[in-house]
Amino acid sequence: MPDAQKQEQSRDSKNMKPLEHRAHMNCSLTILTLFTVALGAASQQTALADATFSVRQSFSVKDLPAGAKRVRGWFWMPEDRPEQRVLDFRVVEAPESFRITRDPGYGRKWLYADVPANPNKPLRIVTEFKLIRKRVSGMADPAKTGPLTDEHRRTFAPELRLDEKHMEVTPTIQRIADSLAASEKNPVVLAHRFFDYVIAKSDHYSKFGSTPKGKCLGDAGECLAGTGDCCTDQHALFIALCRARGIPCRLLFGSRLRTDREGTDYDPGYRCWPNFFAPALGWVPLDVSSGDTATPGHAGDWFGGLDENRIEWAEGRAFDLEPRSNVKPDLVIRGWVEVDGKPHKGLDRVLNFHRLTDSQAQSESH
Repeated sequence: MPDAQKQEQSRDSKNMKPLEHRAHMNCSLTILTLFTVALGAASQQTALADATFSVRQSFSVKDLPAGAKRVRGWFWMPEDRPEQRVLDFRVVEAPESFRITRDPGYGRKWLYADVPANPNKPLRIVTEFKLIRKRVSGMADPAKTGPLTDEHRRTFAPELRLDEKHMEVTPTIQRIADSLAASEKNPVVLAHRFFDYVIAKSDHYSKFGSTPKGKCLGDAGECLAGTGDCCTDQHALFIALCRARGIPCRLLFGSRLRTDREGTDYDPGYRCWPNFFAPALGWVPLDVSSGDTATPGHAGDWFGGLDENRIEWAEGRAFDLEPRSNVKPDLVIRGWVEVDGKPHKGLDRVLNFHRLTDSQAQSESH
């Protein structure tokens, strides 16, 4: 195919769209808030280590039903985020219909293709890139923030929804949040209480085996009932508790880069984690599930901090893809495939990574 890197850049520029869910914002407030967030995040983030990875990832659609005619696929794509930079992104293999799109809700990039159904030539996309990840800590200092205002809540209204599917703020969750909060107004102190509560109330499945016992719907109610044991369940409950007390909170999706699988072809699955907003600090990352499975005395390391051995891919839950899918997804894990307009689960994803030494990273950057 032609120069894939140039192709990616030109197609990406054609598909950039404004974030429609922010259209209601007051412009001057938005600029001021974003400036404050940028300063806060830059000043509070402590870089403990940088890691550079070379990554190859492939998506292949399989198990097409007899008589299928059309296959459409949207797949995870990495991009620059506060804790990562993506370099030398290349499309190694893709059909002619391939392009890069952005979902209109969150503005995240997706690999997209639309092809005739052919079992002998399945939809397949292969990419390669380098990833610089930063391990951060110390981003949740309660002494460096203050109470949230009505202006903050208007600005981040989507991250305060009380009715988002599987993360609804029910009367029970509201009572729990109010009880944990008491008269406290500091968002970092409150978020820490919610973090500790979810860890005490639930158990991530990896503490007991390799397979979840729950449905992994990412449901706050199931986590509260003790039947939800996936990271999405734990983080759905955390998000609902935060929103119940007026703390904006969002959900991010990524994958962990397991050191024991370096250099091998495998599907790393996914790991989600939330960010909550605190004035003067910005969006503060955390990982309840990593805190839940941490060695004794180290759960708090994951409140306001993340390790470098992960990739962030996407944001949010129920949203429209671009171009719009026939069925609106609730959760997009790895990718979303439709065959003749119906959701299709036949998808293989393979990732292979190497962590580069400092000298390797420097030599490859020149």
